[in-house]
Amino acid sequence: MLYRTLGKTGLKVSVVGIETHQWSGMGGRLFTVADIRAILKKASRMGINFIDTGECYFFHASERLIGEALGKDRKKFIIATKFGHESFPGEVKSIWSLEEIQKQLERSLAALQTDYIDIYQLHVNSQEDVKQITKHAEDVKKFLKDAKRSGKVRHIGIVLGDDSFLDKEAKILSFVLRYFPIETVQVLYNRLDDEAEKKIFPIAKARNLGIIVRVPLAKGYLSSRFKPTNKNYDKKRMALAEKIKLEELPKGKDLAEWAIGWTLRGGKVATVIPGCTAIDQLDSTVRAVESIA
Repeated sequence: MLYRTLGKTGLKVSVVGIETHQWSGMGGRLFTVADIRAILKKASRMGINFIDTGECYFFHASERLIGEALGKDRKKFIIATKFGHESFPGEVKSIWSLEEIQKQLERSLAALQTDYIDIYQLHVNSQEDVKQITKHAEDVKKFLKDAKRSGKVRHIGIVLGDDSFLDKEAKILSFVLRYFPIETVQVLYNRLDDEAEKKIFPIAKARNLGIIVRVPLAKGYLSSRFKPTNKNYDKKRMALAEKIKLEELPKGKDLAEWAIGWTLRGGKVATVIPGCTAIDQLDSTVRAVESIA
């Protein structure tokens, strides 16, 4: 395993980590504590030390599984989670008032069965989030200051959303940097979606922000597992993925492993967090490190 410094946090993170959205059951599969414990034990043995989760992953379900699975092994991992939303039956609401985000932090701590969160990330995924952050900027600033002072939060980051919230012009990132002590930035970035490299990465370098990358397989397009019957199928993206496979993929190399390694080239990204729904996927994820070693 290789490790990189996560920006100004000074944390040494494995260059590949684990994204846990699907562990909540939102992907249609239900995971048990035993499932997650097995994945995390193997991940730890392989040198993986970074986990990303979220407050709105189905009523803190992903966080609860992690907390129960880790138990006394909590300190073996650097845990990043998020705030700004609350789950309700059938929907997730953007909630940023001081009282509500204080509650979110306590719920995450309880779910994770820990007394501190390594990286607490503003979860910006909609125009409503931007509106609420702007409205409650002073409350959020006070909350983060108090959370760090209390030791409940070690470092602060931001998650920039997908699709229209890739923040291609870095307007959201520039705005939050004026108000909050941001130390990390999480973005969608892969061989098909490289917009973050143009505006986000230069700001991150200038401000020494640790870069966390998600969706390295472009939601399946850069993996042999993607099927044309998928409801998100896009003919143009599929054609581009096939072209990349023919022209850029080294002979004999697995497409998914190459795609993960691609995000880490050049040392700009501290860690990439592919999802993990089966224990054997960890082998492929860690093999991706070989391409950048």
